[in-house]
Amino acid sequence: MQTPTLIIVTGHPATGKTTISRALAISLRLPLLSKDAYKELMFDGLGWSDRAWSRQVGTTAITIIYHTAATILSSGQSLIMESNFRVDLDTTRIQNLHTMAPFRPVQIRCVADGNVLVERILRRLTLGQRHPGHCDDVSPADLATVRTRGPIEPLPIGGPLLTIDTTIPEQIDLSTILAWVKTHLEYAG
Repeated sequence: MQTPTLIIVTGHPATGKTTISRALAISLRLPLLSKDAYKELMFDGLGWSDRAWSRQVGTTAITIIYHTAATILSSGQSLIMESNFRVDLDTTRIQNLHTMAPFRPVQIRCVADGNVLVERILRRLTLGQRHPGHCDDVSPADLATVRTRGPIEPLPIGGPLLTIDTTIPEQIDLSTILAWVKTHLEYAG
């Protein structure tokens, strides 16, 4: 059986990782496991209250994603995982996943200017484009962090890495991203 590919799409909130991962999943006809999608299903079923609850639901969502990924990868199927993966938390989880269900990693990191991210966060909250269960913090201190924290670190797991600057959405070429991913999927065959 051929070793499946795990396509990891990561980035801070509002960098466009969900948009890119959905487009890839449709074009490649691959399963997509998204942390926020799982969180929102849990919010709809269990309710929501505050930021601490949102974090707890997020922890459960990540556990479900890794479990589901192990099941899919064990069957030899490639897939896409999308979240704001953190080096300090997810490196070990990804390594454990690889031990349980070997895969070839391909990583896409979405980055954008901090001021643009603040604008996107505020816009999607104002327009109601974000589930209220996330309890996003838009305090001045939190928004200052968004402006200055810099891009998310890619996971140190080997494999090809593509960094996409989404600051100007009109400059994102999904066909180029898709071709890059396909090259790495075909390389495995």
